[in-house]
Amino acid sequence: MSTSLLYHGFGLTTQEYLKTEYEGGSVIFYTETKPTKLKCSNCGSKEVIKRGSKIRDFRCVPIGLRPVIIRAKVQRLECLNCGVIRQERITFADEKKVTPTDSVIL
Repeated sequence: MSTSLLYHGFGLTTQEYLKTEYEGGSVIFYTETKPTKLKCSNCGSKEVIKRGSKIRDFRCVPIGLRPVIIRAKVQRLECLNCGVIRQERITFADEKKVTPTDSVIL
């Protein structure tokens, strides 16, 4: 159910559903990018090596009266083609729209 909800309701096509938690009245979906979808955010190459990760929260439209948060594991990747080390591009969020709490509104 949750995988289908994330795909059809929020448009998360490259994300893999991990679990759901209910915390303080909010619904929190845990996701990470599918390993086959990881690519360099600079040149687009799929020849990358994982170099750590960070957990980021993205606020979504609510379900009923419940706030929804997508808690995504964002990979840091080293590209074997262009040599840069950067975080992966988050396909479901706009770049450079970060609030002071490091949350992005979808």
